[in-house]
Amino acid sequence: MAVTTTLNPTSTGTLKARVCPVDALDRELIEAMWDLFKNYYEDIERSRFESDLSNKKDVILLFDPNLRQLKGFSTLKVFDDAVNGKDFVAVYSGDTIIDEAYWGQTALQKTFFRYIIKTKLQHPTKDVYWFLISKGYKTYLLLSRNFPNYWPRHDRPTPAQEKAILNHLATSMFADSWIPEKGVLSFKQPMGKLKGGIAPIDQSMLNQADIRFFLEKNQGHAQGDELCCIGRIDATLALSYPAKIMKKSFKKLNETILKPWPVQS
Repeated sequence: MAVTTTLNPTSTGTLKARVCPVDALDRELIEAMWDLFKNYYEDIERSRFESDLSNKKDVILLFDPNLRQLKGFSTLKVFDDAVNGKDFVAVYSGDTIIDEAYWGQTALQKTFFRYIIKTKLQHPTKDVYWFLISKGYKTYLLLSRNFPNYWPRHDRPTPAQEKAILNHLATSMFADSWIPEKGVLSFKQPMGKLKGGIAPIDQSMLNQADIRFFLEKNQGHAQGDELCCIGRIDATLALSYPAKIMKKSFKKLNETILKPWPVQS
């Protein structure tokens, strides 16, 4: 299945998302995922990509329905564990990529939000978190700009329990690559990094506190280092995220209504 970075003229450009168990993926879909992934990342191997995929529970698939082509995906794994005698659940985001032509759309975020809220409802008495590792600032912004409670962050320290959970997850998954004093993963063998020129950081972006914080915490991001992060999935998130989406929708609607009509000569 061919994957391109240019919108076909017949395409609406609107992504549709669905969650699929990893063990239900066919070879054609896995091939399309790999083709898309290698378009944006370097220092990667097909065997490691497939091994990592087989270790996940589900994957969010993003399609352009008119083209019937895969344009993005995010792999997911769910942990049910305990730290300091307290049970918790963590949803881990693995390999994630969206075709650049579709950047700015929210199909992935909305589908992921439903996934994590469903996970919380399945574990109502436990603390539930999103655990992600981020080599790029865009991934970190998904956390910092959508989760009321997340760490690490620029404006307050990480609480002891969340710090312990981060350390536990990072150590159990990545062993010696985890550097707890820095809060990052640094791999002796390259595990993949964005190709040069993709999602560059403009100097003006440094005025934004969360982007500046990410760069200060993960100074080796260009070499593939990953910042380990955690966000709490709770009632505050369940109420705040839909409100944010509605606010954005109303803003777009108002911009459309207030846009001046074209003048015909």
